Amino acid sequence: MRYFLLVLLGLSLVAGTEAANLHARLVRASNDRDGKDAQLADIEKPLREKLGYKFYRQLGSRQTAIVAGKMERLNLGEGFVVFVTGKGEEKDQQVLDLEWYSGKTLLLRSTVKIGVGRHLFVKGPDVGAESLALAVTVRE
Repeated sequence: MRYFLLVLLGLSLVAGTEAANLHARLVRASNDRDGKDAQLADIEKPLREKLGYKFYRQLGSRQTAIVAGKMERLNLGEGFVVFVTGKGEEKDQQVLDLEWYSGKTLLLRSTVKIGVGRHLFVKGPDVGAESLALAVTVRE
């Protein structure tokens, strides 16, 4: 019986230490270009609702485990980099420090809370009639 309880305790500790994952994507938003990007199928509808553009194309994507106190550098391509530092978990949400750079120019520095399965969208710089955006999703 003790062995069984120790196994259950061990399994619960392992399950509790699984880190959430962060998926950051660099997205080009446009009203002029046509077509759909299959890579954005899971967030296309919320992107339209939040940013208001008709078409979206993924330019870069990176994923990483969220570890409290550890800073991760995610190179999204096109000269854009996101730094993510896990700050812990609060009420089933991941608390993160985010910094988004275009080259050496800081576009965003913020502490955010994102629930598992939820998204954060940040409108970035305009490029002609199009805009760039950062899409961040937290997954288990």
